[in-house]
Amino acid sequence: MPTKTKEYDTRKAFLDYYVYVPLGAAKVAFDMAKELSGKVMELAQSQRHAVAKTYEDLAERGEKLAKSIRRSAYTRRAIDQTKVARSQVKAAATSVRKAAGSTAEATRAAARKVS
Repeated sequence: MPTKTKEYDTRKAFLDYYVYVPLGAAKVAFDMAKELSGKVMELAQSQRHAVAKTYEDLAERGEKLAKSIRRSAYTRRAIDQTKVARSQVKAAATSVRKAAGSTAEATRAAARKVS
């Protein structure tokens, strides 16, 4: 049969430490969050490094590809053809402008003769 002294000691201990239990639980939660945030930071840094490395690798590959395309015989030929076509279009535009001007002049001259 339990004695009153023992029951009183348990109650006294519970009442004496009721403040410490929430503090201890908060400390455990804080420690776990601190540990978890450390792991998250490590993971984020490693991910950032991986992304940066991948980005640099892709940029390097793209640069090599662009240089290879620029140096390609097909590209050079296309650039030359574009230059020729541009000068031909410019010449045609000049011819059309001159023809339109001379047509307008001929129309005016014909109108003067008729009147």
